[in-house]
Amino acid sequence: MVFVRAWGCPLSCPWCDEPLHRDPKARQWLTRADILTAVVQAAPGLFNVVLTGGEPLALPNLSGLVALFKQNGYWVAMESSGQGGPLPDPPVDWLTLSPKNPLPESLYQAASEIKYILGADSGSPALILEQAARHPNVWVQPRAQGDTPDPRAVARCLDLTLQAKGRLRLSLQTHKYIGAR
Repeated sequence: MVFVRAWGCPLSCPWCDEPLHRDPKARQWLTRADILTAVVQAAPGLFNVVLTGGEPLALPNLSGLVALFKQNGYWVAMESSGQGGPLPDPPVDWLTLSPKNPLPESLYQAASEIKYILGADSGSPALILEQAARHPNVWVQPRAQGDTPDPRAVARCLDLTLQAKGRLRLSLQTHKYIGAR
């Protein structure tokens, strides 16, 4: 997978693991063609791309970018909070919805998977279990403390996963456990 990270997000989650999306010095203005060229140069022959952020739904003309990747033979995934703008048309091949606030039911229905980030003391287990009862592919991921896993958040996610009796999956950012970035 090649990750294409959008700059900017309508949310200001203090625990966001991509702080560069808020740094004006990190912002680059690229055309869709520039982005495609950069992806081809970074990974020639690899045709899987993930649009992430920041928030990809906040990108101007996201639909045009998705269309360009698809016209060039790419399988396109996207991870989104569900806020910032409409889903692209043409649709992406895989949508990971990572809600931070309540969203319209249509977004949950469009998602290939739903991923909740839980802190040691934040997030709604009842809401997550309700979504897991309705959607076949729901994950919980423990919120880290910087680049370090938070053992209390990990324990909370594990407990919730066990409580869900197979309707909920546990996602771990393995790179944080082994010290890679």
